Amino acid sequence: MNMLQKKQQLKELLKIHFGYGSFLPGQERAIDNILADRSTIVVLPTGGGKSLIYQLPALILDGVTLVVSPLIALMKDQVDSLERVGIPATFINSTISLAETEKRLDQVKEGVYKIIYIAPERFYNQNFLSALKKLKIALFAIDEAHCISQWGHDFRPSYLRLKEAIKYVGSPTVAALTATATPEVRDDIVKQLGLKKCELVITGFARPNLQFAVVPTANGQKIENIVNLLTTNPAMGAGIIYVGTRAKADEILEVLMDNDIKAVGYHAGMDANSRNWVQEQFMRGEAQVVVATNAFGLGINKKDIRFVIHHDLPGTIEAYYQEAGRAGRDGALSFCILFYHQQDRYLREFFIKGDNPEPEAIIEIYDFLVRRAGLEIDPEASILLTYAEIVQNLSTALPEMAIGTALKILEKEGYITRPNEKNSNSFLKLKKDWASVSSALSPRAKSQREIIDKLEEKYHRELATGWEFNPEEVAIVLKVKKDSLLRAVKKLAEKDLVEYRPPFRGTEIKLLKIVASEDLNLDFKALKTKAARAYEKLDEMENYVYDLGCRQEYILRYFGDPEAKPCGHCDSCLRLQRNKESGREDYRIKEYLG
Repeated sequence: MNMLQKKQQLKELLKIHFGYGSFLPGQERAIDNILADRSTIVVLPTGGGKSLIYQLPALILDGVTLVVSPLIALMKDQVDSLERVGIPATFINSTISLAETEKRLDQVKEGVYKIIYIAPERFYNQNFLSALKKLKIALFAIDEAHCISQWGHDFRPSYLRLKEAIKYVGSPTVAALTATATPEVRDDIVKQLGLKKCELVITGFARPNLQFAVVPTANGQKIENIVNLLTTNPAMGAGIIYVGTRAKADEILEVLMDNDIKAVGYHAGMDANSRNWVQEQFMRGEAQVVVATNAFGLGINKKDIRFVIHHDLPGTIEAYYQEAGRAGRDGALSFCILFYHQQDRYLREFFIKGDNPEPEAIIEIYDFLVRRAGLEIDPEASILLTYAEIVQNLSTALPEMAIGTALKILEKEGYITRPNEKNSNSFLKLKKDWASVSSALSPRAKSQREIIDKLEEKYHRELATGWEFNPEEVAIVLKVKKDSLLRAVKKLAEKDLVEYRPPFRGTEIKLLKIVASEDLNLDFKALKTKAARAYEKLDEMENYVYDLGCRQEYILRYFGDPEAKPCGHCDSCLRLQRNKESGREDYRIKEYLG
């Protein structure tokens, strides 16, 4: 089959499976490269149809398409979506058993599936790599490819394995796809993947249907402003409110619920089942708003998100544009609002320090891991630790974020590996009968008594036998505040009326090398450079807030778009237009912010 025949067949399949009569800008050129066996870096805006670039050719390529994705929690949804349109696909990640993994690999070998989604952590497993080598891989697709670059906003050490994995499976054609990559990040993707020759497809970053605005807000007034915005505009539709911390997510969620706004919360501290539940509530329209940290959004295929609000200043333009870009994927007008106060920078500086721990701290953490593991390396042995446990064994208290970063650095340099994150729900079980529980509560504790009564009514059977639960989900079901629920539960535990275990949040660590502290080979100069770049990116984000020009034009120029032009409908463009209409040629920064 020649190229012309392949393209004609793909256009027919595009209509059959996806219902489209033509390609979006950039899709056809990228697919042409894949059909011609040319590796390609693809940069398309959110909603630009990146997934179709590898999903459609997979149907006619001679072999299987392997898709590397960091979205373990969403792989099943992606596979289900493909199966609904008649495309045979499967996934392999830590949520399935070894026997099921082997079964699916056998089915791929037999031609049952054309697309297989893989978590990057899988490439740590030599047995898995050996099994992959027996397959004919026609295309090696990498979703969220910016994760491989240390200059990107979501660097993942596991992505650094991809270069060797590509070679190991026969150096197939590579398609690396992302929505947010500066020229520097694009160059780094090519370098980290070891691509000698590759094409670059960039369609531009413009999202003309997004209306950007920055709203200067007095300290402490942001939540009130957000609530006023949502309650006075009931027809705003579905949206996401991004926050900088888990505590802030919980706080805003409670306020929204108190104001009868159907909202759910989402952050990385929740277990996979709870995150899936929140996502389903949002996708089905049961919840209007998700209040979330940046853990939420990747792979969320909800096209009618009408607004994205940022309560806190993002750390980079890349992160901001990716998060804001989740609005309006259907092309309809949508709003991207950033509430700003000059003290917002302090939170981001705290995160930068946490993301760039001092060399002495990294060395001390490594020494602790060596002591905990023993002096000899056992390839089958692993250490299961919480970040809190690590902190308790250090000479200086560090934020858990710094612990995570230090582990990432040790993993990147090949000293440790982290095959799995370990998370579990809370656990609750009655130790006495309900009459004893009720009589133990103070008559004045009306709120606690109300919560206990609701628990008895709704979860009587579960509590009798022992119950794993997510406090956030149960709080929504019972229509109470999560903090109030946990206070009531902990009060019962203190009185020895119930058995209560809080959720476990930890990581599995395996040591790959054991060396003396002075022989730990880390590039501390590069780490210092990385920290300096983080501050530069924060400066750029803050400059966006204060810049007098078009919001979208500022972002597009940051990403190296030479054709960037004023959008005409962001807050700056509209204000400039009003000033011109009133005969004023310019306006001052204080008026812009006031």
